[in-house]
Amino acid sequence: MLFKHFINDSRLLSPAGKVLVINGFTFNLGFYMLLPYLADHLQHDLGITGWFVGAIIGLRVLSQQGLFLVGGTLGDLFGYKKLILMGCAIRIIGFALLGLGQSIPVLLLGAFCSGFAGALFTPSSQAYLASEYPHRNQRQKVFALQNLTSEAGMLLGPLVGLSLLVVDFALVGLFSAGLFSILLVIQWRFLPELDTQKNTLRDPQPPFWQQWLSMIRHKAFMAFVLCSSVYHLLFHQLYVAIPHEVRVVTQDVTIITWVFATSSITGVLMQMPVSRFVEHRLGTALGMGLGMSIMGSSYLWLNLHFDTFPAIPFIFCALFFSLGSMLVFPLLGAHVPTFCEAKTLGSHYGLYSCIGGLYAFTGNITIGWLLSSSDISHTYIWTGLACCGLLSGSLLFWQVKQPLKT
Repeated sequence: MLFKHFINDSRLLSPAGKVLVINGFTFNLGFYMLLPYLADHLQHDLGITGWFVGAIIGLRVLSQQGLFLVGGTLGDLFGYKKLILMGCAIRIIGFALLGLGQSIPVLLLGAFCSGFAGALFTPSSQAYLASEYPHRNQRQKVFALQNLTSEAGMLLGPLVGLSLLVVDFALVGLFSAGLFSILLVIQWRFLPELDTQKNTLRDPQPPFWQQWLSMIRHKAFMAFVLCSSVYHLLFHQLYVAIPHEVRVVTQDVTIITWVFATSSITGVLMQMPVSRFVEHRLGTALGMGLGMSIMGSSYLWLNLHFDTFPAIPFIFCALFFSLGSMLVFPLLGAHVPTFCEAKTLGSHYGLYSCIGGLYAFTGNITIGWLLSSSDISHTYIWTGLACCGLLSGSLLFWQVKQPLKT
């Protein structure tokens, strides 16, 4: 059944769509070789304090999603393919610096470069894919396909990274940088220029600030963005809160790999059935609401402790987190084009992820500080994340059910 759904939805893919969906796998393979182990490497190999670890990882998030608006607007102005290529080139530099860096300034530069690279290629990749599929039903299926391949990359990335980590973390960084070098060549060779941009790029464009102001004044879009951005706050705790808690509770860093493997295997096996269930039974509004609520509530599993099997709470957290993400993530990405014209897709995806980056950066700094404090029970942290997910899910359900207003 899974294979049948995959084959049927794969037939929707254009040549460019195939490249972009496959890229979901290769981008995440390179990304998750390094990122799951970065916090532990910074704190225990290099001896960097928890606050600075949160700042370095938070800077990567902020420079990526905080600058998505810039990257998306540049994609609208100069073409999505150019921005995808530029992003791959800058990420090569960033991952090499993160792997080889020993001092905080070098690591901060590596974090900025690796994040800024994502700010360039991610909104352009999303906008390109959305432009290929103007009908929402097809777009949701294609975004679900991309999420499936991304989950596969998320599954294999930590396993490859762990095998390289046995030798040296520097090898992890260099191998990830090498993979993005290959991706740079693949994008240049096989990804065509978007047909709809060939003509529009020649037309006079309004000043970027007018476009940004128009988006900010779009009440429905901004309401959607402010609620959906909680997804990024919850998601990025996989890089800060989970590694910290694994180290504190179990002292076994390999459990981090199990967390990502569990989440990824669940995503690979269940993304297509879950997407079909949303399409035929739940609908977009309920799918978003349940998905965000389940993501937040998954952190409540970390309140439990099993001395014999200490990995159990983390594995159940990953299972429920993955289920929530499978429900909500394709729907959020596919819903953005309902607020804009095709020629401004990059900017809208950029602002959507830019605000998400601010949420994630604030969350990383705050939760990193809370986890480092000996006076605050971690139960309050997990309960707070659950409340964020439930509130966001409720508001998303209510918003999407209403008629679209400007």
